Amino acid sequence: MVAAKAQGRRPFAWRVALGIATIAVGALASQATIALAPLSVDTGAQSSQQAVRVNPPRSLIVTAGGDILSEWAVREAATKAGLASGARFDFTPIFSGVRAIAESSDLAICHMELPIGWPNQAPGVYGRSPFGGNLLLAPFELATGVSANGFDRCSTASNHSYDLGTPGIVSTLEVLDAAGISHVGTARNPSEATPRVFIVKGIKVGHLSYTRYSNTVQPRDTWLQNFASSPTPVADDVTRLRNAGAEIVIVSLHLSQEMLTAPTANDRNFATQLTAAADIDLVIHHGPHVVQPVEVVNGTLIYWSVGNMVSGMGVPGQGRYEDVRTLDGLMATVRFLETSSGAWMAQPFTVGVCTDPHTRLVRAARLALSDPRAGLTDQTRLELEQCLTRTEWVVGPVR
Repeated sequence: MVAAKAQGRRPFAWRVALGIATIAVGALASQATIALAPLSVDTGAQSSQQAVRVNPPRSLIVTAGGDILSEWAVREAATKAGLASGARFDFTPIFSGVRAIAESSDLAICHMELPIGWPNQAPGVYGRSPFGGNLLLAPFELATGVSANGFDRCSTASNHSYDLGTPGIVSTLEVLDAAGISHVGTARNPSEATPRVFIVKGIKVGHLSYTRYSNTVQPRDTWLQNFASSPTPVADDVTRLRNAGAEIVIVSLHLSQEMLTAPTANDRNFATQLTAAADIDLVIHHGPHVVQPVEVVNGTLIYWSVGNMVSGMGVPGQGRYEDVRTLDGLMATVRFLETSSGAWMAQPFTVGVCTDPHTRLVRAARLALSDPRAGLTDQTRLELEQCLTRTEWVVGPVR
């Protein structure tokens, strides 16, 4: 595979353009897709002024958000919202601040870090793992809140995937199915664990999800949870997707080291080996709970960490998780543009996302700050600006 890449035989060659793309998020939020008008070319030989129409290049906009956790503070916010809507929990308002970004994308991916329970199951802590962490369950209503705000798909492989064993995996996937959200990373049977290509805007896409560590012992049936102890199983699955015709391949990886603003040597080595061995177009890392830089490694665009989408972190009394950086996240938004047959360009235009420490509302910070209808208080404006400052210190300019 490495030799094929070196000799230019990649079936789907990519050129990656780092930096801020020329597409404004404000324009993106105003339309579901970016429409490129067909070109009309006058041949000069037809007196009837007939024109030769050239089809526009194909394009695909993908956005992927950070970790979704439903600790007590998040559930409290959803309980308050539920008083108005009549639901036990209502998570729809929590994610409404990023709805424009998700709905403007052709494929919006969330990272569901926790297993989701049935409607009659109480969410929260279900004991301690043998490795010291809490065993956690998210509320049934979380899936509806994510779906209502434009997310199409969730990665589900994480350190908490197996917190409630096989029943937790089954309930999670059943609930996501009921909410109309596709998923990858955990499975109810071996067939479901088989990597598959799906179609978005006529483009064949492959999306894989793995965790590199677990909060519990790993399941005996390895197909229940995608676990990547080395790059090899990931690279093998990528090859299967390419052989099945995938034009774009995205890999979500959940990491073990938290609160770091840069990848560890181990994580960098893993990603370097993986992107050298497999034809991957985008890698999105989860787990550190804080943002990390965006780079290109072996021609593959890598988000080293997109931080949190929403969590109960970032307030006093949370131990090491009271760090305000846990309020910061990214929407890894990438426009894939076909420049010629089988050749694509990846244009990242990263969006800074901030969780309100008081209300747990998630906002696309610059969009909120520029919207006169947002009704932000002076305190909220200050907190959004501080979030953006922290984020850009690590990542560079964000939208």
